[in-house]
Amino acid sequence: MSLRLFDSHAHLQWDIETDPLDDRLNRAREVGVTDLMCVGIDLESSHQAAAIASEHDHVLASIGLHPNDLAKDRSQLDAELSEVARFAATPQYSAIGETGLDFYHQRSNPEDQRYSFRRHLEIAADHGLAVIIHCRKAITETLEVLHQHRQKVRGVMHCWSGTIEDVEPFLEIGLHISFAGNCTYPGNLHLRESAKSVPTNRILVETDAPFLAPQARRGKRNEPAFMIHTLECLAEQRGEELATTADYCWNNANELFQRTQA
Repeated sequence: MSLRLFDSHAHLQWDIETDPLDDRLNRAREVGVTDLMCVGIDLESSHQAAAIASEHDHVLASIGLHPNDLAKDRSQLDAELSEVARFAATPQYSAIGETGLDFYHQRSNPEDQRYSFRRHLEIAADHGLAVIIHCRKAITETLEVLHQHRQKVRGVMHCWSGTIEDVEPFLEIGLHISFAGNCTYPGNLHLRESAKSVPTNRILVETDAPFLAPQARRGKRNEPAFMIHTLECLAEQRGEELATTADYCWNNANELFQRTQA
């Protein structure tokens, strides 16, 4: 069975010295991963993502500042956000992020996180780009920022970790919901229940590589080729053929990131 898969969130720029990128991309293609979004978490990794995308037609890049990696000084943060806005105006990037809120690690001041998140939403709206949203232990606060944003938000809740009750407000806003390898973990029944409730035109699948390897590969460094295990879990939970789930997830990612489908 031939599948077309779109890994909507991976950090390909990491581990290049120990695990060559071409090898990972070749392994991904063997299981049908034809397209990928390489996600930035700071300016350096965002520029690395753009460099990878320029060398591989099937890879897209995003630019953003992760909430756990924000500058401590507000003037420096403003300068970095200005750089995000400047590069967002170029054709190098197909999405903004990852951005959002992380109140689990609390590595950055909560108010700075909110400020940065709001600025990313504005930049995404200004340039017509999708926004990739990180949310950990901050569902209520994330919704507050999204509701305060006066323009329509187009984007994705990356690596969904909420319950079936949590997912509906984000769907109402118009966001896509992306599932990663953690939905395959035995203890995460709430994620699998959430996956059943997301409409077929709003669901995505990702690896978040090199993190969150699915249960079948747990303990290993995650990579795009492992996405097939997450897709199998989603298809089973939703009572669908694997090819059906793969097709609409692939189409959804292409539409969200405004990629011309081959």
